[in-house]
Amino acid sequence: MSVSSRAIFADVEKQRFQYGSELSMYTESLVDGRLLAAGFQDNGITIYELSDLKDKPAFDLVVDGESLYYGWEFADFVTDEDAVGNARGTLTLKHARKPLVLKITTSCCGFGFFTRAMELTNLSDDATLGLTSMVPFKGCLWNVTDNLADNLRDNTVAPYSVGRFKDLYWSHEGNFDWQDIPLNTGVFFQSTFGMSGHSHPFFVLRNNINGGYFVCQMGWSSNWKTAFFADYFNDGRLPMKVNLNFEIMPATSAPARLIAPGESIQAPVVHFGMSHVDLDTAVQHLHSHLRKSVLRQVGDGLQPVIYNQAGYMQPGYKQPQMSEEGLKREADIAAALGAELLMVDAGWYGNNGKEGTDWGNTTGDWHPAEGLPNDLFPVFDYARAKGLKVGLWVEAETAGSKSKLAEDHPDWFLHKHGNAVERVLDLAKPEVKAFVESEIVRLVEKYDLDMFRLDYNSSSNEGGFNLRDGRNENTHWRHVEAVYDIFERVGTRFPNLQLENCASGGGRTDIGIVSRFTTTWVSDWFKMPRTVRILNGMSMALPPEYINRSTGIESAYVGNLDTQMHAIVMGHPTLFGITPSLEKANPAIMATTRKYIDIYKNFIRTFHRTAKVYHHTPVIPGADGSGWAALEYVSEDRSKAVAAVFRLVNAEESAYPIKFKGLKKNAVYRVNIEPEGSEFSRGGYDLSREGLEIRLDTALTSQLILLTEEERQ
Repeated sequence: MSVSSRAIFADVEKQRFQYGSELSMYTESLVDGRLLAAGFQDNGITIYELSDLKDKPAFDLVVDGESLYYGWEFADFVTDEDAVGNARGTLTLKHARKPLVLKITTSCCGFGFFTRAMELTNLSDDATLGLTSMVPFKGCLWNVTDNLADNLRDNTVAPYSVGRFKDLYWSHEGNFDWQDIPLNTGVFFQSTFGMSGHSHPFFVLRNNINGGYFVCQMGWSSNWKTAFFADYFNDGRLPMKVNLNFEIMPATSAPARLIAPGESIQAPVVHFGMSHVDLDTAVQHLHSHLRKSVLRQVGDGLQPVIYNQAGYMQPGYKQPQMSEEGLKREADIAAALGAELLMVDAGWYGNNGKEGTDWGNTTGDWHPAEGLPNDLFPVFDYARAKGLKVGLWVEAETAGSKSKLAEDHPDWFLHKHGNAVERVLDLAKPEVKAFVESEIVRLVEKYDLDMFRLDYNSSSNEGGFNLRDGRNENTHWRHVEAVYDIFERVGTRFPNLQLENCASGGGRTDIGIVSRFTTTWVSDWFKMPRTVRILNGMSMALPPEYINRSTGIESAYVGNLDTQMHAIVMGHPTLFGITPSLEKANPAIMATTRKYIDIYKNFIRTFHRTAKVYHHTPVIPGADGSGWAALEYVSEDRSKAVAAVFRLVNAEESAYPIKFKGLKKNAVYRVNIEPEGSEFSRGGYDLSREGLEIRLDTALTSQLILLTEEERQ
């Protein structure tokens, strides 16, 4: 049978539904009231049902404490296309006992990837239903039987491993590593901080015996959990076999969401893909899927180089008060360095500058501080006259303890256990959500902003609780709904507005929120060597053009300046605190910074948003990052490439041989190496097979390699 790159095959009579994306095939069957994950294939071959998958539900659902993974009746199945041309099938199920309809939409997105979306509707005329828990996607992946005893090598080889970000806390984002999944022993990972966390609802499963990768992400900006279990059937009879079970879900106290009569709610969207390729290609397929079908772009998609005003001028006990004169100095520096957007950061609002106040306890009062008597208009006019765009930082979901908003609306805060949660506004309340959205719109329109930065520096952990229909509903689900809804509308209302996501750095990097923004902070840790590991790992889960990396005062005082700049130009560069003023500027730091910003704008950015990413060192060990790290980006047509090779700490060797992975073997490339300034020509075959030896004899140094295909004579 010929299979198109994105195709759906439904046999309604047999209640079997098959989805195809390139060579990846996913099949489900409705059997005895259960929707079963009946088969995953990565080679295009249709297998309608594996005998071991006759009892593997594709989702789980608990409503008012009652398990509802079973008891469903077929109602309808329709196919159509989404806005970008992906084929999608929507299966509608009606429950036999509960007044519920479940719509399950599976989209075939190309690149071997699919999305799974679920909508749950309460059909009752008068009864509110409580969502206890939901697993929007689960299944059984891979089925190993052949020569199992020999292949497991007396249990010294685990058949499956999971790759994930193993650290959960602030400043340790992107620490990718593999963990074996033991036989008959469950493994799970989760975030419990009230956000998607400084980890990420993302995992890569690897078949260690037969090969292949399964990549999965969930768009959910609150607590989550992933779980894995390798079933090993060894009852003395042949064949022995081992299957891998997985699930991914939001993790919220019950009831997670009360569903009113006639109301529908959406489950977190899950993105998954499978392929029998190498890890680099599996990650590239994820990036291609996200770029095509998920992530937001403004205009041509090219990200502006940001100069962030915080650095030498920031409210607090260390830095001077924010002022019009100081912000204009920052605009001068930004323009001189080749930045393209001036971001006014925390502290421009409220009563900052008064004794005992700082940026954190005056959020919510989004009006210029005393140090800006003429408002921000003169600053923004000055910046625009220098050719800069302008942006504004707002922590819209919070209100500081010394804000007028907190004084006027103490009932607007998140409440749990009878007490208000400091700073955190409760967007589950309609009036709070409406206020937050109106303030965002007001500020964008008032200042005609080019970029709006949303921050969220508070953690609600388990969330709060609101009494609805006699039950205490957890706030997390409605809060996520509110944030998504607000920025869906803001993005539609201001189609040319850049939206920047931040949450204590990398507290919310899931694609649920990132898909509604144009760039994101994956961390606000920029010190060497860990900043390199953060970039290295997070560029597996997200394409690098969406990943903010920064350098400046206090955050980048270890390692030489070239190395700091190499790290940020491989992401989306932001500068801050480069110099107190142009008059006091060190000419060398200005020249070096400007050089790399020019390289980013005129070379890397020309292919950044379509680049194929190759992780030469996907796992970087050590507390902060040890040994060597190497990243390579190659343009779609393979005519351009850039690679950065970093010597971190505790490297045992003084040289790293980088063998390029993405070049044309039959092409000749002009090679430029910074900062040494070497320039020469080498063949693509030679660069791939022999590579370049990068020799660095001291820690926290690096080289940036730029390659351009030469025209054939």
